[in-house]
Amino acid sequence: MSTVLLSVVVAVGPITDQVDDAPRTAREDAVAATEGSFEAQGDGPWELVLTEGAGSLAARLNAAVARTTGRFVAVVEAGDRLEPGALAAVAGMIRAREGGAQEPGVVYTDEQWEGEGAAGIFIKPRWVPRYLEGYSYLGRLCFVRRDLLDAAGAWRDDHAPVREWDLHLRVTELTDDVVHVPVLGVARVNPPADDVEAREAGRRAVTARYDRRGVAATVELTGEGDEPGGFVRVWRESGTPLVSIVVPTAGGRRRVRGQDRVLVENLLTSLLARTTYPAWEIVLVPSEGTPEDVLERCTALLGERLHVAPVAGPFNFSRSVNTGVAAAAGELVLLLNDDTEVLEPRWLDRMVAVAAEEGVGAVGAKLLFEDGRIQHVGVTFDNAGQAGHAYIFEREDAGHFGSKVVDLDYLAVTGACLLVRRSVYEEVGGFTEALPLNYNDVDFCLKVVASGRGIVCTPFARLYHYESSTRDTTKTADEAQAMDWWYPRTLTDPYVNVRGLG
Repeated sequence: MSTVLLSVVVAVGPITDQVDDAPRTAREDAVAATEGSFEAQGDGPWELVLTEGAGSLAARLNAAVARTTGRFVAVVEAGDRLEPGALAAVAGMIRAREGGAQEPGVVYTDEQWEGEGAAGIFIKPRWVPRYLEGYSYLGRLCFVRRDLLDAAGAWRDDHAPVREWDLHLRVTELTDDVVHVPVLGVARVNPPADDVEAREAGRRAVTARYDRRGVAATVELTGEGDEPGGFVRVWRESGTPLVSIVVPTAGGRRRVRGQDRVLVENLLTSLLARTTYPAWEIVLVPSEGTPEDVLERCTALLGERLHVAPVAGPFNFSRSVNTGVAAAAGELVLLLNDDTEVLEPRWLDRMVAVAAEEGVGAVGAKLLFEDGRIQHVGVTFDNAGQAGHAYIFEREDAGHFGSKVVDLDYLAVTGACLLVRRSVYEEVGGFTEALPLNYNDVDFCLKVVASGRGIVCTPFARLYHYESSTRDTTKTADEAQAMDWWYPRTLTDPYVNVRGLG
């Protein structure tokens, strides 16, 4: 076995295909900066190899890789600076796995960009395949096991502006053993390319991933309307199973955009006007005291699409949704608050498409306050295991390296808009009725996670949520007990770093 563990290949000339017209002295200075940062790593089982000669960048990289002797290979750009202790941290993690069944396939670190207008530290989450299909988040410093690098076809020029992303997409088709080392590994001299050509190359690279797997999918770039551009979304074929939309209501009113409205009627009107998904029904769950005239108007709006399942007793959200699901006919069940409003036509198509993915247990949506600020794009847990909404009260933008505009895994999403297969709902026991108001959705999602399934929030399903921005979320004794029960799982949120939280 090679005594060299880590090989760092230096691309002399930008990896991102930016114009390589720097004078010779500038290139030499860039190489010297990288070499100096490598020497500062001290003695260890690592080596540095520079690209040589002419030809395409992929050809030069592959020739350099052929000269390496390490079991893991990473590529940096001349001018990138390895952070102190980076190689020791990566080597230490790999060595900790020695003697096990298999070395990791890919090991990556955090990074920072030094380019003008792009300064900042990218704190990454653990391995999230879905994130890699929306954004090139493995980035640098990323070591790939040499046998996997060769098996994946090494470096290619097919998608030249996003070679790294393309390589990482291909390599991770061969291994799911991808490990994050939470240290700052490298300061990049240039941020990733983000021009029109690079964005289209990224879309093609993700499309090629699905083509190789034989999975029917449509791959799009974000950037419709006011949506931040430069990221990728994937539409997998999902069919049109019946969705039962369960709506608890008391027939309440409030002012919406300056007008006094019955909330449930406002929701149903928006559903009819803005939903392209064809197969849905409404299961309305009115609580005691819901005005009869409200129910009559809802029936007039929806006709045979509306089913009413009244619930008795004091308001208990968990009991209401359990009652609604029991009366539902759909293969999929969508829990939807009556104080929401549909914003765009393909919202339900998107949620159904994500729910159809293998391993997905429940799907949430992006919810906005009336003023356009974010109310929900997923639930995160702080370092005390306490639940909170990611990015609450922030404006819509790309977020922390695309985290607001790509589908992402979470430990939980809000029950205000939550899609789940009815079979999964029943398997985990539905909502816990001892939690009538708060944290019942978190408890439900954690039960789904405990069953071995994932929770995904898609920002491509957008709705208004007219919940008060000053809502009291003080825990009752039962709610506190429920959260304490889940504390071992919520103490370390595996997805939180991607949002720059915690």
